[in-house]
Amino acid sequence: MLDNFDLKGRVALDVGAHAGNWALSLSRRVGPSGSVLAYEALPHYGSALSMSLRLLRVRNVKVRAVAVGERDGRASLRWRSERNELLTGRTHVELSDQSSSSVIEVPMVTLDKDLALHGIKPSEVRFVKIDVEGAELEALRGASILLSVGRPAVYLELEPPWLKRMGHTVGDIFDEMAGHGYEPRLVSESGLIPIDADSYLAQYADRREYNNVLFLPRMTEVPSV
Repeated sequence: MLDNFDLKGRVALDVGAHAGNWALSLSRRVGPSGSVLAYEALPHYGSALSMSLRLLRVRNVKVRAVAVGERDGRASLRWRSERNELLTGRTHVELSDQSSSSVIEVPMVTLDKDLALHGIKPSEVRFVKIDVEGAELEALRGASILLSVGRPAVYLELEPPWLKRMGHTVGDIFDEMAGHGYEPRLVSESGLIPIDADSYLAQYADRREYNNVLFLPRMTEVPSV
């Protein structure tokens, strides 16, 4: 999919970077003159990703060991289940106030303010990937300037059960992006398929063929896939 976006010399964001597969792919796409901000809230994963990047001599990716949300502050992050199972790839924001060794407090930033902190203009950002286990709407709400001014392509994981845990629906995400002038597409082998919230939920309930949606700014030429 990334082959269809000219990211050379631009900025890309990997929100929910985990092991860094997306960050590394984006690093290659933006090239030496571009840069990637990789956001990973869990300190262990963030440290491991930073070490991997150093070993691989990747110099255009900066790891931000913070959560991304609707406002600056702190977030409770659950990294183990109530049965003490390691939540590899499923670390998520914890809404309850319960204190536990399986929940840690981490810094939280908004994308709008963090980009400004790093001297990055919204217009410099070309591509954003967000996979934060149900907290996608919060991340989007903290990026209103980026979305309305920068107009990057946005690739979102949308898992209805995870969104429900945060009190949101797939429809909320579609409405939020529509409000910023974005149109949703599914990325298939044959091309980009227009989709709406109801159709997305129907395929998810039936075969779960897709669990990600690409949002493109309206009136922008749609790339082929």
